[in-house]
Amino acid sequence: MGGTTGQVRGKSKIETYSAYVDLVEGYGETFQDHNPDPVYKKFCKREMVQDSETGEWVLHYHLHT
Repeated sequence: MGGTTGQVRGKSKIETYSAYVDLVEGYGETFQDHNPDPVYKKFCKREMVQDSETGEWVLHYHLHT
């Protein structure tokens, strides 16, 4: 069993969320567990933090097999 962690960045929360959904969908069935789950858009947006240096929105994630 394995997984991957990382972060997705964007200029806005919706851009960041869309990039995260694309990332998860790009892996297909490889990762069965997603944290945060992209199905819950509002939760994903609450989990985002703004980078004080760049102004970008950042979503940290963990995908697990």
